[in-house]
Amino acid sequence: MQREHAVIGLASVVGAVLFTGSALAAVAVFSPTGHLNVRSGPGFQYPVVAQMPANARFPVTGCIQDYSWCSVVVGSVTGWASAPYLVTDAGGKPTNLQVSGAQLGIPIVVPTGVAAVVATPPVGAMVAVPPAAVVEPVIPAPEVLSYVVGQPIQQVFVDGEVMVGATLPAAVPVYPVPTSPYVYSYINGQRVLVEPAARRIVYVVR
Repeated sequence: MQREHAVIGLASVVGAVLFTGSALAAVAVFSPTGHLNVRSGPGFQYPVVAQMPANARFPVTGCIQDYSWCSVVVGSVTGWASAPYLVTDAGGKPTNLQVSGAQLGIPIVVPTGVAAVVATPPVGAMVAVPPAAVVEPVIPAPEVLSYVVGQPIQQVFVDGEVMVGATLPAAVPVYPVPTSPYVYSYINGQRVLVEPAARRIVYVVR
């Protein structure tokens, strides 16, 4: 059986993917929970290259073998989004892409041109935002942001995407912010403000 091969990538070849399979499924996906990170590779340790605004539709071009990460096109950028956070209604009703990707015929793709990253073990799992929730971020004062960005704290990795409304696992360290009711942390490549009692992310520094 003859196979088709196509290559889609970022302008600098970062996040390019090699397609295998019979045909590219024209499936659009969206994130109902807010600004979902799109990364340069299929993993939480890859840099963020774009965000998906809440409920905006973007084409998906394929997923890795277990449908845990999928390649999406956001504007001029092709990158990778965590499939458990993606929803599609291509089958007639909203379904999670990790569950429905195979049934919808989304092809399996092999990442190419993606720089290797050191696989640091996660310290825990993020508690995700409820699927139907859209959580608005707080608006921190400029001096708070300046303080958070300027502190030399150690980054940690968790299993789950960084987004407003998600809850940090207990093992993630948080640090006080002078003159602010919030604490902050540095997770999966992004600094965040956190509501200390619930350990819920209220702002992501971008």
